[in-house]
Amino acid sequence: MNRARLKKLLIFPALLIGIVIAVALVKNSSKPVRVAVAEKATAVRMISVPEATVAPRMMATGNVEPSRVWSSMAQVSGKVISLYPRLKQGALIKQGEVLLKIDPRDYELAIIQAETGLESIRVQLAQIDVLEANAEALLVIEKEALRLAKSELKRKEMMRKQRSISQSELGKEQRSLLTQQKSVQSLINSIKLYPVDRRRLAAELRKQQAQLADAKLNLERTTILMPFNGRIAEVKVELQQFVGLGSLMIVADGIDRAEIAVQVPMERLGELIISNTVIDPIAAEDIELGKLLGLSARVLLQQNEHLVEWPARVARLSDALDPRTRTVGVIVEVDKPYARVQPGQRPPLVKGLFVDIELSGQLQKNRIVIPLSALHGHQVYLVNSAQRLERRTITVSSKGVDYAIISDGLKAGEVVITSDLNAPIEGMLLRPVEDKVTLKQLLSSIQG
Repeated sequence: MNRARLKKLLIFPALLIGIVIAVALVKNSSKPVRVAVAEKATAVRMISVPEATVAPRMMATGNVEPSRVWSSMAQVSGKVISLYPRLKQGALIKQGEVLLKIDPRDYELAIIQAETGLESIRVQLAQIDVLEANAEALLVIEKEALRLAKSELKRKEMMRKQRSISQSELGKEQRSLLTQQKSVQSLINSIKLYPVDRRRLAAELRKQQAQLADAKLNLERTTILMPFNGRIAEVKVELQQFVGLGSLMIVADGIDRAEIAVQVPMERLGELIISNTVIDPIAAEDIELGKLLGLSARVLLQQNEHLVEWPARVARLSDALDPRTRTVGVIVEVDKPYARVQPGQRPPLVKGLFVDIELSGQLQKNRIVIPLSALHGHQVYLVNSAQRLERRTITVSSKGVDYAIISDGLKAGEVVITSDLNAPIEGMLLRPVEDKVTLKQLLSSIQG
């Protein structure tokens, strides 16, 4: 019992010491201090919005086609007696070279026949001239004989009144006068017919001359010449082959000019053309379309490590709008597509080559421009004077390849954000960093 009582007495001092220590700690402890949490700024890339001159442009692709295609159809029939030595598909041939000849003998004979017919008609005309001259001379004589016959009849009539001759003699003289009158009238009628005969022969002469011209033309058609500097696309004829009238013999493409047709959306084409000028297409048909609309073009081709370029011009638009894609065809032309060829570096613009077309419009001065990456629907994100994010609704007048032209809602010098923000919040604190690369690319892009 004494041991148990001793243990209890030892517990009380330990508890008392613990209570004293706890009271001391509470008295000596300080009150809680409120700690302010600093706002974290989000780093963003930004540019100062420029006001600049914009050279609007767009890219399109298309296939090269020759501007001129010649199909040689046989205009005469016959056997092919000679062919140009290099008349093969793909051959380049100069203008004026003889491509083939058709046997000309039938047409040479036709010329001889026509010339013979002409000579015969000329002889007949000369004969009419002689006959007419003889008839007129004879008419003079016959008229003189008629005058004498009339004088003689009057004399006989006076003698009959004096009963110096018989009635039968007078009748005989009257019949003689009638015969002479008939001769004179016959000559007059003949002379009147000579101009009619001459007109008939003149008509036959013109007909024969036309036949001669046709025969000569057919003879010319037996020789087929290259009409322009070109490249042979098809050869449908062989040596000693008979070709019928209207059969296709040769197809050739011109190499002096090439054209490329590209499909352009109407709204994109409208972005390139900004003009208040009213145009009458009929009155301006002799003016190049590109100059009329303020459009220029160039053809580009990536050849290995080289970018090859050809100057081009906008020649015309297609005849209709594509109802499915709502695009219009723009045809550009390139002069001398086979000039300055360098194997492996600069190829010719051959038919079927797939190329890029850059279309450029007139310069637009004093335009507010931003990169497309800074555009979020109809809004942009700005850094305001308090370094906080501001949403701004803007109006886009047009878009380029990688830029947008702003017509309302934005001024030059304002700071626009070019970064992609995951959760943009109006008024959030920003730490802007100048985006020199994007600004340089933007200025390069708008300058074409």
